[in-house]
Amino acid sequence: MKGFKIIRQLFFLFIFLISANSLFAFQTGKIAGEVLEESTGEPLIGVQVFIEGTSKGMTTDIDGLYNINNVDPGTYTIVFRYVGFTTYKVENVEVFVDKTTRIDATMSEAVIEGEEVIVTAERPIVEKDRTTTTAYISSEQLEDLPVVNLSDAINNQAGVVDGHFRGGRATEVTYLVNGVPINNAYSNTAAFTVEQNMVSSLQVISGVFNAEYGQALSGVVDIQTKGVPSEWTGNALAYVGQILSNRKLEFVEREADAGQFLSYEDFTQEKVTFTEAAPLLENRDLQVSVGGPILKEKLGFRVSLRYLSEPGHLLGKDLFRPSDQSFGLSNSDRNDWIIESTGSGDYRYMNYQDRYSLNSSVVYQINSRIKVDYNLFLQKLDGQGYNHGFKYNPNGVNEYHNLSQNHILGFKFVFGQKSFANLSFSYLNDNGGSWLHSPPEDSLNLSSAYVPIEQSSQQGREAFAVGGNQLFSTRDIVQTAGVVGSFSSQLNSVVSIKTGFSGRLHNLDVNTFGITVLNDEPRVNESPFDSYALDVSPYEGAVYAQTKIEYPNLIVNAGLRADYFNPNFEVPLDWTQASRLMIVNPDDPSEMIYNRKYADDTFQVSPRLGIAFPISETGVMRFSAGLFFQTPQLSILYTNSEYEKNPVASPAQFGNANLDPERTLSFEVGLQQGITETLGLDLTLFSKDIRNLTGVEFGRAFDGQNISRFVNLDYGTVKGATLSLYERGDGPLSWTLDYTLQFAKGSASNPTDAFTRFQSGLEPTIKLRRLNWDRRNVLNNTLTYRTDFGLTVSTISSLQTGTPYTTIRQDRVSFIDNNEDKPIWFNTDMRVYYKPVKLKPDVQFFLQVDNLFDSRPQYSVFSETGLATESERLADIQRGNSIPGGVNSFEEFILNQAMLGPPRTVRVGLKYTF
Repeated sequence: MKGFKIIRQLFFLFIFLISANSLFAFQTGKIAGEVLEESTGEPLIGVQVFIEGTSKGMTTDIDGLYNINNVDPGTYTIVFRYVGFTTYKVENVEVFVDKTTRIDATMSEAVIEGEEVIVTAERPIVEKDRTTTTAYISSEQLEDLPVVNLSDAINNQAGVVDGHFRGGRATEVTYLVNGVPINNAYSNTAAFTVEQNMVSSLQVISGVFNAEYGQALSGVVDIQTKGVPSEWTGNALAYVGQILSNRKLEFVEREADAGQFLSYEDFTQEKVTFTEAAPLLENRDLQVSVGGPILKEKLGFRVSLRYLSEPGHLLGKDLFRPSDQSFGLSNSDRNDWIIESTGSGDYRYMNYQDRYSLNSSVVYQINSRIKVDYNLFLQKLDGQGYNHGFKYNPNGVNEYHNLSQNHILGFKFVFGQKSFANLSFSYLNDNGGSWLHSPPEDSLNLSSAYVPIEQSSQQGREAFAVGGNQLFSTRDIVQTAGVVGSFSSQLNSVVSIKTGFSGRLHNLDVNTFGITVLNDEPRVNESPFDSYALDVSPYEGAVYAQTKIEYPNLIVNAGLRADYFNPNFEVPLDWTQASRLMIVNPDDPSEMIYNRKYADDTFQVSPRLGIAFPISETGVMRFSAGLFFQTPQLSILYTNSEYEKNPVASPAQFGNANLDPERTLSFEVGLQQGITETLGLDLTLFSKDIRNLTGVEFGRAFDGQNISRFVNLDYGTVKGATLSLYERGDGPLSWTLDYTLQFAKGSASNPTDAFTRFQSGLEPTIKLRRLNWDRRNVLNNTLTYRTDFGLTVSTISSLQTGTPYTTIRQDRVSFIDNNEDKPIWFNTDMRVYYKPVKLKPDVQFFLQVDNLFDSRPQYSVFSETGLATESERLADIQRGNSIPGGVNSFEEFILNQAMLGPPRTVRVGLKYTF
């Protein structure tokens, strides 16, 4: 019923929007240039210019100029034909989203009939029409780089650090596939991963972005999928991998057989290497991709399938099972301990993920002016997050599950050579949750495998669980139906315009409940404070208009965007009595009134401007500025949507559907400079003023209990610079070097910071502090070397200063938050391809090594030492005479392996193309 309801709402929204004469645009670029006669230098009028193998093309105007619009991202051959002149062909012409690829031609009179001149285009060192910081990654580059997921390639771009774009929060980025947003509205993160073998190009915008992009404060990731090939083709790829590292871990070894009535003497501690402990060849990847025409030049499809098993690197051991019962572990005399240990004793990965995905595209070219495109993305995830306390009882930890499906149906319309429009509908269903035995829909029929909560606390101090299980289940179902559109037109050789709209209808169905086991019978916890249910359908819309003006010495991108959001939810009239539905009317104490009202809808307008102007033949300056708005992630708006106030939990925390959009004012100035024909430089200085971020406000309820609610309270500033050097060309070696200097400060790193400080008894933050992800210096390098005998070697290296932490010295917490940096870390990943030149089948063998030098990055540190490997608390405990309340050592329990990065992993495999 909910699916029908959301589609019905979409239909009415579509009818309304169509009445406004606006249509959706696929993400395309254009090819433009000038054609001259070689002998005279005069422009040639009426030259036929077209893309080989397509119907796209035009003739040059009176000034010898041409513009081919509505070109899908990809690589093409451009043909120039003129009666009596030699045909001129330019191969390897790359087209990118929203960019102009300039191809000029000089034609000469033909000496021999049918004579052709063929040249190979090279991507220019300086992109003269780029007015902001944008990185383009082609499918060929993705194949070369040692990355397993697109997120690895995104994080390697200048200005992007650990998923944070120019110092913003990780939820301030919008992800698009073929121009359609794919963010999960509840968490505001990408709902699924597009597989690499389906990607035609990847655009990462970390600077000021155009008006067509909304619901983002910091960045845009725009993914273009591959079209249907003109001939049937396909490939299959397979690899297996293994951790190979001499880094050591401490584990407990059981020397007796599994069973009951074991003693402490039946267990010992040992240190083993990752290589010895890691289960064999559980890192696996299988990919198949195939596509081609069904009806020549009319109907075709492409499909990509992938199974990826990433076991992670955090290891546990199956020593105990949830039902095991041990006695006396809190006693200081180990002779009194009675231990039950029925696990297999095998090592287990405890932060694994299995991913199954299907990406597909069907294209039907009705005629030269109308095209229909349908994309389907299915993804299933199963995995487990590491829980340090359950290191020896991994079967007691919840697993997470996710099933995501995204449908995109697009219609493209071409109106002559200069205008085009498209319409697209999308439907996203992102169904995820976390449970051990029973998902939330089985709340009336819970598995008998659950054990009571007391089983989880049999161990004594500083010890791992020797039984028990997690007792909660969650399910989040997020549905989004959308329609997006635009109309684009090249008015003349200088001015192009683009207008558009978007509309999205969401439905959030969230359920969480706790589990109690009484007399061996599991049941849903009857306390209302251990369960949570949400069913709400907010909606949003946007319209925009932008223009691009391209003179030889000036390029202007200007636009205006308007966004609307309706939370479609009730908020309290009196927040101090939020837990009450009926309250005394303050204007008439003799009557009761309903303590709810509908939250306000929001509307905001944001201008965008970008300017670029050449300062020399190989140098371009640029400036851009923009105002950006984003609705906070919906999980914050609807936190504790039932406004329950637990009397034993203080403060009670409420969401707030009346939150205003968060706002960022962003500026940047940059320089592109060609140093040589193949070597270029890009320097950018940027600044962001961030306001209206979500924070927490505290107060007191009617009964004196502390309460809190989310409000637009937090703020911040980000300043910095990025410097990129890159080597391109036809030579065997290409490389990039990206440096980011960043100063990210704010009143809070996340919306719940103030709430956490309140619970910890700390004073509220009253001034700007370094944000948790503020890496001051990041240096990234990619290197690719190709040989003539089929060998290709590529590496990605990163040198980064640590993120900040707050020190504790002599039991005193620093008055300045995040006052010191964690240790510097360095990492290199490498991929080696070998394609035998004389081997007839198209086969590639490859070797990939992650963390080539087996470095040990310290993701988290102890506040007293600034290291992950040293703890003053551990030293204090070891100086005493106490013992841990389990079979482990103090060192193993306190020095958490999750504080360190992954060790070296080696993968080998092959790829067959047919």
